[in-house]
Amino acid sequence: MRRIIAFMLVGVLALIAGGLTSSNRALAHEHRAVGNYGFVVGFLNEPAIAYQLNGLSLDVKLFPNGVPAEGDEAAEAAGQPVEGLDSTLKAEVIVGGDAKKMPLTLEAAFNNPGAYEAHFIPTLPGDYTYHISGKVENKDVDESFSSGPQTFDPVDDPSDLQFPDKLPTTAELQSSITALQSKSSGGSDDTARVLGVIGIIAGIVGVAAGGVALAARRS
Repeated sequence: MRRIIAFMLVGVLALIAGGLTSSNRALAHEHRAVGNYGFVVGFLNEPAIAYQLNGLSLDVKLFPNGVPAEGDEAAEAAGQPVEGLDSTLKAEVIVGGDAKKMPLTLEAAFNNPGAYEAHFIPTLPGDYTYHISGKVENKDVDESFSSGPQTFDPVDDPSDLQFPDKLPTTAELQSSITALQSKSSGGSDDTARVLGVIGIIAGIVGVAAGGVALAARRS
């Protein structure tokens, strides 16, 4: 029981540390021409790690003479940032074989015209797809951007980077909690106390996640 509590405390610290990492826009993004608009899409933080705060990174610029080839930094820098798209575009994230979807709330990035972001915490390692639809000025948009070798990296399993000890997954923790709850029906005071501590830690996790998300929005 003590080991479960210790693992959960470590998980809280990992969540806070992961969420407070800088949200630099990584180079491993997909560049795509949509008419005369250049879209750059990927994860806010890369490498993207499961169970850490992350989200959609979207940049849109207008190139009146046509979108330049990827890698032409001078020509890309000359593009005109398109603002106000947080009210005209919709975004959703799609993941898994069951094609689970979740709508995302686009927000204009602070002090970065033409850049937008939408925060969420990926909880499944693997490939993710962003679906973006709506209007960019007078142009209709309906585009999907998927992680892959030529676009942006998938979400990594955190156990691949943990050393020397591997932390339990959320599913493993839930299984342990369920087992403890079953034992608590027998009236064990120790088990009841442990469940109480777990409840407190779960509350701390929720507060930490909310605080991290708020800090990310203000950064």
